[in-house]
Amino acid sequence: MYYRIKPLKIKTKKAVGYNIKSLDSLYVIKDYYLKNNKPQFEGYSEDKEGEYLVGNAKWYNENNILLDSRDFNYKENTKSKFAFPKWPILYIDYKIATKSQFIGGIELCLDCENKNKLFLGLGFGVTSYNDTNYGLPDLHLSYNTAKFLFVKGGISDKHAYGLAGMTVLNLLDLGFGYSQPFNNNKIPVIKGFTFGATFRFSSNQKAYTQIRIM
Repeated sequence: MYYRIKPLKIKTKKAVGYNIKSLDSLYVIKDYYLKNNKPQFEGYSEDKEGEYLVGNAKWYNENNILLDSRDFNYKENTKSKFAFPKWPILYIDYKIATKSQFIGGIELCLDCENKNKLFLGLGFGVTSYNDTNYGLPDLHLSYNTAKFLFVKGGISDKHAYGLAGMTVLNLLDLGFGYSQPFNNNKIPVIKGFTFGATFRFSSNQKAYTQIRIM
C-alpha cells in the first residue's frame, strides 16, 4: 500500500526540460510506501490523478531500488496509454463444479497502466474423475476493476466457464459462475455452478490495485 501527497503544478519546461505548446504546466506526482515512507513512484502528469504521464517516470520497490524508468512522449501519451506487458504473472487457480480443478500458469497484464486491469492467462492443471487424473489446459481473460470486482471467462479442451465476484487488490479473486461441458458423454464432465479462487504473484506492482491515501 502507498499514499500520495497532494500534487503541485510546475511549469512544463522545468519538469521535462522542454516547452509543449498546448501544455503550460504539469502535476508533480509522488507516491510513498505506507510502511516506510520511501518513494514508490515519481513522475509528471497532465492530470492530478496521474493517468496521463509526461516526461520521465520512475518506479521503486520498498527498499528504494529502481524497478523501472520510462519516458512518456506527450503526443504518444495522449493517443494511447497501452504498453505491451513486460512481466508475466504467475497464477494458481482452484475451481470446483462437479469436480475440483487445480491449475497453474502465467498471465499477461494487457492494460496495467489503467486502474482497471485486463489479464490474459494460459495454464495447465489436473482434475480427477472416477479415480483417474486428467490434464486440463486453461485459457482465460479476466477483467478486474478498481472497485474490487472482476468478471472472467475461460475455456479448456473439455468445457467453458464464466465467473464473477470480488477481487482483493488483484492478489486474490473469489467468484461464482457456471461451467458448461463441450460433450456430456466424454469424461471428464465439468458442469454446473462453479466456485473459483485465483492467486496472483508478480514483481510488477502495477498489476495490483493500489490503495491510495491522499
